[in-house]
Amino acid sequence: MKSDIHSIYNLLSDPSFLDWIKNPNGENNRYWEEWQGTNPERKAQVKQAKAIASSIDFKKTSIENIRQDLIFQRIQNSINKENEDAIPKGSTKNNKFKEQASIRIWMRWAAIFVGLLVVSSIYYFAFNEDIISHTTAFGETKNITLPDGSEIKLNGNSTLTHSRIWEKDEIREVWLEGEGYFTVNHLGDQQKFIVHATSDFNVEVVGTEFNVLNRSGKTKVVLSSGKVMLNLQNSAKAERLQMLPGEMAEYTHNDQILTKKEVDPMVYTSWRNNRLLFDDTSLLEIKSILESTYGLTVIVEDESLLEKRLYGSAPSNDITLLLKGLERSLGNQISIEGKLVTIK
Repeated sequence: MKSDIHSIYNLLSDPSFLDWIKNPNGENNRYWEEWQGTNPERKAQVKQAKAIASSIDFKKTSIENIRQDLIFQRIQNSINKENEDAIPKGSTKNNKFKEQASIRIWMRWAAIFVGLLVVSSIYYFAFNEDIISHTTAFGETKNITLPDGSEIKLNGNSTLTHSRIWEKDEIREVWLEGEGYFTVNHLGDQQKFIVHATSDFNVEVVGTEFNVLNRSGKTKVVLSSGKVMLNLQNSAKAERLQMLPGEMAEYTHNDQILTKKEVDPMVYTSWRNNRLLFDDTSLLEIKSILESTYGLTVIVEDESLLEKRLYGSAPSNDITLLLKGLERSLGNQISIEGKLVTIK
C-alpha cells in the first residue's frame, strides 16, 4: 500500500503528467500511452492518479485531515519568526531584506501546503471505500447507474467520481473529467444534483438530460431537456447562468469566460447512440475529438484544411468506419498506421 501511495504521489508531482490531464493532445497522449505500454503494472496507478487530478475538490476533503486553518497559522507564525531571525541587526536595508525573506519563506511553505493537500486528496479519493471512480479507455463508452438511479453514459478517455451512497438530505455530487451524457432523476424533495467540471465551475440540476464535455481547458454543457443552472464560483464576481433546452454554454477555464448560444443538441449528443454528426463542424474540432476521445495522433498536411466545415455523419464505435466516413465528407485521402492518422 505504501508503495502504491508513493507511486501515485510521484505521478501527481510530475509536471508532464499534470499537463497531460489538464491539456491532452496528440503528443502527450502518445507519450503516456506508450509509457503505460512499457509499464503495464502501473496502469491502475495511472487511472487512480487521473481520477484524483481530475476530481480533486477540497470541499470534499476532511477538515480533520487537512486542518487548513492550523496550517496557515503555523505558516504565519513561522514567517514572523524566520523574518526576525533572518534580518541582520543594524542593517540599513531591513525593509527590502525582510520582503525578500518573506517571499522565499512563503514559497517554501506554499510548497509544503500544496503537498499536504495532494497527499490528503490521495488518501481521500484513492483509498476511501466510500468513493467510486469510473474510467473509460480511448474509444470506450460505459453506462453508469448512480446511487439515486440517475444514469450516465461516459464517453472515451473519461473519468467520473462520486460517493458510493447518497443520503436522503445530501446534495448529489459527481466530478467529471472528459465527456458524459446525464439523465438525472427528479426527486420529490427537490434534491440537487451537481456536476463539478472544475474546482470553480459546476452544473446544478434537479432532474433533466444534458451533456457535459470537459477537456483541453474548456467545458461545454448542452441541454437536451429540463433546466440547469451553471455556477461560476471563482471569478472576481460569482456568476450564475440558467440554461434552457436547445442551448449550449461554454466556459473557458483560464479566462473564466462563460458564453451561451442556441444549438441542435443532437449534434453534440449523438455519440451516445454510436454516431458522430457533423453540422458545419470544422476539421479542427473533429481533430480534437479524434485525439482526446480516441487517443489518435492526427497530422493534417495542409493546415488550411483545419478550417474546412463538414456536414454528414459517421459511426463512432468503429474507428475504421469513422475515418472512412470522414474521408468521404472531407474529400481528402486519410491513412492510418497504428495510432497515427494522416490527412493528405
